[in-house]
Amino acid sequence: MHDQVIMARQAIYDQDINVVAYELLFRQFETGSATIIDGDAATSDLLIDAFTQWDIREIVGNTKAFVNFTRKLIENPPPFDTQHLVIEVLEDVPIDQQLVEDLKTLGEAGYTIALDDFVHTPKADLILPFADVVKIDILQLSPEELVQHVKLLSPYKAKLLAEKVETYEEFKNCMELGFDYFQGYFLCKPEIISNKKVPASKLAVLQLLQQLQDPNIEMRELETVISSDPVLSFKTLKLVNAASYAKVAKIESINRAINYLGLRTLSSLASLLALSNLSDKPNALKDHSCVRAKICELLGERISPGEASSFFSVGLLSTLDAYFDKSLSEVVGMLTLREDVETALTCQKGELGEALTIATKLQEADLNDINWKFLEQHHISPDQLNEIYQASISWYQGVRNSIA
Repeated sequence: MHDQVIMARQAIYDQDINVVAYELLFRQFETGSATIIDGDAATSDLLIDAFTQWDIREIVGNTKAFVNFTRKLIENPPPFDTQHLVIEVLEDVPIDQQLVEDLKTLGEAGYTIALDDFVHTPKADLILPFADVVKIDILQLSPEELVQHVKLLSPYKAKLLAEKVETYEEFKNCMELGFDYFQGYFLCKPEIISNKKVPASKLAVLQLLQQLQDPNIEMRELETVISSDPVLSFKTLKLVNAASYAKVAKIESINRAINYLGLRTLSSLASLLALSNLSDKPNALKDHSCVRAKICELLGERISPGEASSFFSVGLLSTLDAYFDKSLSEVVGMLTLREDVETALTCQKGELGEALTIATKLQEADLNDINWKFLEQHHISPDQLNEIYQASISWYQGVRNSIA
């Protein structure tokens, strides 16, 4: 138990809400909770895993990985590819001449350097010339201090990254102030606009979701629902024939796809594809939704194998509020769902709800609040949770082209 490191990632977005990087976050697992025990050891373990045991491209795609570096690691960085790694200088690293020299050396070696949780002090002027990115926790500063920091940093080359951006209002405010990058959970929140009506195109998707989530749907009905939409049919067959699913022979009909995957599994995948048709939402939200759904499904395979597709659906539907810009309870109220599925979505109760909460906490890198006892009861170790998370990311990388 003492040697297990739990990894999570947080997306970093540009002004167009495209993912430009991920911050890799980690906790060392001990006695039913995830806590930092040894910063140097934990970071070393993470880097070894991320850059050797795993394919870093599967974790961050073609983007970069932001990783917190302690003083010791800044002085002796592992010899990894500078193209994929951003060194985050933690806020508690003492600023002295040695740090200045180390950052200068790292910059000359081609590393990208970010200053984490930056709050200006006179000493900070010594290292600002070497920073490529300055991360500012917007909750740490008053609105006036935030404006002052943006002005103070404007002469430097560094891009500004706003952390803890939790609402679209905060995102827009930071963008107007001149921030380049954004980190936080605003993407998964509805953009609440009073009296905003759901457009007909979204209502059509909701109607399709309603049909797909009908617990009494039969094979012939599901085939009719999918086949009635040429785009959905094409994407469904393309997805089913992805390497992760088609293990025997090419599947060329919806009927064969249902027989091969099963009614509920194909219904869940079709739901994913239906949401992917909402073109007014950023691709990053769709990425987030799909990975969450897969995490829930893989947890479900260990918790209640026969219900894995229901776990997938709960994970996918849990982001409906962000898609429809309504509260989740309001959107769920527009659907007729199984009672346990509705309870999981609105109250996070039951096995489905526990899996949803774990997947959400994992995506938010809120590792301390994961229900480790529940996982232990279902014989899911921290290492297996890591495997589930990485497998979900890898799976989505494999099917992304099919739902574009």
